[in-house]
Amino acid sequence: MFGLFPKNNHESESHALFFQQTEQAAQAEGKSAYFRLHRSRFAAILAALKGTPPGTKVLEIGVTPGQCTRLLVKAGYQVSGLDLNPASRQELWTQLGIDVRQANLERESLPFPSATFEWVIFSEVLEHLVFSPLPVLREFQRVLRPGGKILLTTPNELYFKSRLQALGRLLCWQSLLSAAEFQHQMRLEGEARYTTHSRLYTLAELCWTIEQAGFKIQQKEYVAAWERVGLGEKGRWKSQPLRVLAKSLLATLTKMLPQTRSMLLVVGEKIS
Repeated sequence: MFGLFPKNNHESESHALFFQQTEQAAQAEGKSAYFRLHRSRFAAILAALKGTPPGTKVLEIGVTPGQCTRLLVKAGYQVSGLDLNPASRQELWTQLGIDVRQANLERESLPFPSATFEWVIFSEVLEHLVFSPLPVLREFQRVLRPGGKILLTTPNELYFKSRLQALGRLLCWQSLLSAAEFQHQMRLEGEARYTTHSRLYTLAELCWTIEQAGFKIQQKEYVAAWERVGLGEKGRWKSQPLRVLAKSLLATLTKMLPQTRSMLLVVGEKIS
C-alpha cells in the first residue's frame, strides 16, 4: 500500500558492516532505542562524507552517547570529540582510541589548536544553543584547515508532523507547549538547559547563519531522518495498525514534499 516504507537512500552497502557492529554495541549497552531513532541521521552524515579519505581529521561536537563516533572511527576517520560531559562515556572513548575533551561551546573556546581539522561534525546540537550560534560557528572556522568543511544537521522547523501538531494545539486553543514540556523546561538550570531545544531553523535560515560565519554552502538537503522509524518492524502492523498507517502516510508525504522532511543537512566550506 502507498509504495510504503521508503528506502533509506543514505545507508550504503559499504557501511553495512559498520552499522551492524554499532547496532550490536548499542544492544549490549542498552541503547538500542537511541540507535533505532538516529540510524538514518548517522547514515546521512556518512553519506555526506563520501569521498573523504580514511585518516582525515574529524572533530565531532556533542559525541555522547558515541554511536555516531563509533561509525566515524569504523569508517577510518581520525576522530576527536568535544562534549559537555565526556567522562560519562570515558570507557568508550578509550576503547575507540580517541581524544574527547570537555567544554561549553557558548562559554569557552575550543580546546584545540587552530587549523587542526578537515571536518567539523555538528549534528543535532545547534538547536540546543541558548545564544546566537555565530560565535560558535566562527570558532569552528578557527580549528578548520583552509578548505575545511562543517557538516551540520538540525531538526527542520517546517517538519510536517511538528507543524500539524502545532496546528492542532492552536485550533484547540492550547499552548504550543504541553504542560509536561513547559514544566520540564522551567525546571532546567545551569547546563541542564542544553537538554532541550532553544529554537529550530528553516533551511534558508540555517544557510544564512552558516554563511554569516564565513562558510560557503556546498550542499544543502532535506533528510527524512525520523519518518521511517519503526515502519519495517515485524508484527508492528498487526499490533499498532493506526500508528503504522499514520507514519506511512507521513513518510509518503515527506517523500513527495522534501521541504516538509524532519531534518536539515548542510555542508559549508571555510573560505577564509
